[in-house]
Amino acid sequence: MDKDPYSGLSWMTEEMKNELMKRDKIVLEEDFQGLFMLKNNSDFSIALYEILVRRYERDPNSLNTVELDLFLCMHLENAGQADSILTFLQEWFPQYKERVIVSLMAIGAIKSSEIINQAVQLLPIDGSWFYDSSNEVSEEKMAKLDREFSNYPDGFMRELYRKYADKHKNGE
Repeated sequence: MDKDPYSGLSWMTEEMKNELMKRDKIVLEEDFQGLFMLKNNSDFSIALYEILVRRYERDPNSLNTVELDLFLCMHLENAGQADSILTFLQEWFPQYKERVIVSLMAIGAIKSSEIINQAVQLLPIDGSWFYDSSNEVSEEKMAKLDREFSNYPDGFMRELYRKYADKHKNGE
């Protein structure tokens, strides 16, 4: 890794660069002690996400229940913000479409869990693409659920991730 991978970003202060390099080191070393020392919940969530993605990519079965809960919720949030909840439910992780409902409940995202449960109920039972068998009413309902989820009905997810991770950091 370069000594200062952020040197080309002239708008960044040295403090910002140092914080990013510290976060990068935590991710590279999977340093959970350092991770939990991060004060900023956004930095914490970004670093945790990157660690979990790296672990999952090496071995999808390597994540424990708490890690899987966070991994799934983070990916669902990313899909909801970048595209739609259908991206997660039907493209990225269709095998976890029911599990993510449980994961959302576990982290305290109760309203989000209810929204995703309703979305899963709209999906074809045979796993086929939603739009192949949907109608105007179901498409409008899915779009409404997507908007509701993307508006963070339980508050900022990074706060819930941190609280859940803190609660379970000692394997509790």
